Amino acid sequence: MNQQQRNKGNLTPDRGREGNPPAPKRTPTRPSNGNDRYRSLFENIPIGLYITTPDGRILDANPSLIRMLGYPDKASLLGTKASALYVNPKDREEEQSLFGHEQIVKNYETRLKRRDGTTIWVRDTCRVVLDKDGEVLCYEGSLQDITEEKRYQEKLVYLARHDPLTDLYNRHTLAEILEREIARAQRYHHPIGILMIDVNRFKEINDRFGHTMGDQVLQSVAGILRCCVRESDIVVRYGGDEFLVLLLETNGETEIVRKRILKEMSRQKQMGPLSQFPTSLAIGTAHWVPGRGDSIENILAEADRAMYEAKRQGAAEG
Repeated sequence: MNQQQRNKGNLTPDRGREGNPPAPKRTPTRPSNGNDRYRSLFENIPIGLYITTPDGRILDANPSLIRMLGYPDKASLLGTKASALYVNPKDREEEQSLFGHEQIVKNYETRLKRRDGTTIWVRDTCRVVLDKDGEVLCYEGSLQDITEEKRYQEKLVYLARHDPLTDLYNRHTLAEILEREIARAQRYHHPIGILMIDVNRFKEINDRFGHTMGDQVLQSVAGILRCCVRESDIVVRYGGDEFLVLLLETNGETEIVRKRILKEMSRQKQMGPLSQFPTSLAIGTAHWVPGRGDSIENILAEADRAMYEAKRQGAAEG
């Protein structure tokens, strides 16, 4: 859907030939021969079809488009400015800029507003219809509702980045997160606190209570970690019964967070969902500091060693 007038790819002038006012444009019509067949296709095809005036007002729309946009009937949609339907007006400007010599834009994806205020994703294909003098007569195009397709794509992306059991970031995503956050920490000279966490006696829980109960323990631990850190911090399921927490822009709070996690773990063992399980947490900590020359791999290994030392010494509380 496009507002600007074009003449072979350029904006059409406001004046007619030799300075005279331009002649009124005729309303776009279809040839009478085969018109019934065209109208039947227009009315019944399960894709939204539209025709707009050169200034972007909807001149015609088929039932599929009317339903797609949530209007009760054609009369309530006709005359609506196409620009009013775009969620992001800049998308429309971008789409207009894509018209080339072929006077067509294919498969442009954008979001539109329905009449009730909800939004949908659509794939728009639009072409310019010129009259015999090469001036814009109208725009006509088709819209496909791809909202479900977009949701499915977003779900696939989410599943690729998150652990399906705990909803935490997975280890595959950790490398991407570390690259981004290290660059950010170097730019602003903020250290990153690292907590490596292991669920003690997890194998025993699986053997005694079954894997379903073991999954519930992991979910409970994930919930504890989430509630004990800031929303801006990163919690990762690092392995089977291991978790990793990145404290961003930290200023010595790593030990405070460690104690907070152990305190919440102890509370949930006494009166929460973990009360029936013989488990606790072992937590090792380390810091990556910009400018010291340590690699993040070495700091992760340091946190891992500290975690296993906590397990050996029985230093985990709870």
